[in-house]
Amino acid sequence: MPRITLNILDREYPFDVSQEDMEPLKKAAEIINARAAEIRGANRALTTERVAVMASLQIAFDSLTGRLGEIPVDVTTISRVAAMRMKCDEALDPVLG
Repeated sequence: MPRITLNILDREYPFDVSQEDMEPLKKAAEIINARAAEIRGANRALTTERVAVMASLQIAFDSLTGRLGEIPVDVTTISRVAAMRMKCDEALDPVLG
């Protein structure tokens, strides 16, 4: 079974993966890395764990609503994403709430 190394937020994660799953796993890592980098860029004070949770929530939400891979371009969507981020921050840090 081939072994690949995925980079997410400048950390390496090795995986043993079948040949047929290699490209989908690489694409998944790219989505996670892009979303995590976006979140980390917006708030450098967040821990890696919080970045991971927030990225996971956003990716799951986008997947469930059929928007995975879309870039928000309208003010309403951008506001909704900002509100979701704030709710995530409050849920993860009771001091903020």
